[in-house]
Amino acid sequence: MAAKITDVFDDLVQIAGKFVERQRGAWDHSAWLDFLSGVQQKGVDISEDVQRYIGSMLEAMKKLYNASAATENVTNVLLDISQHTVEFIKKTKGVWNQNEAEAFLKDLQKRGIELSEETKSYLGGVLESVKRVYEFSVKLTEKK
Repeated sequence: MAAKITDVFDDLVQIAGKFVERQRGAWDHSAWLDFLSGVQQKGVDISEDVQRYIGSMLEAMKKLYNASAATENVTNVLLDISQHTVEFIKKTKGVWNQNEAEAFLKDLQKRGIELSEETKSYLGGVLESVKRVYEFSVKLTEKK
């Protein structure tokens, strides 16, 4: 069951990143409900907690997207950041220190992703919100 939850976690972050890109950093309530429906079709129970965690993750990604909108190939940047974030969260199991966070940023920069101070700040919000989604998925696994 843990592998399934991890797969769902991976999917959630990827779906969220693609949603933010497709919506170009702006959406209405109808698009939010469609997003939740898609998540539910992936087998995720959409409780109030799940909505709150996923909503927080989307909002953090939206800020990062909008701050990066002037970047060439912003779509590829957000997808790459999403993938790297998933890898980082799983590797650290949602717990990291300052050195690990700095290494995460340096890794992104080595991949050619330019980060201003503003985007670094928003990226921190993405990390924290994705971490909450990860922690929630682990709790779900423990309950089953």
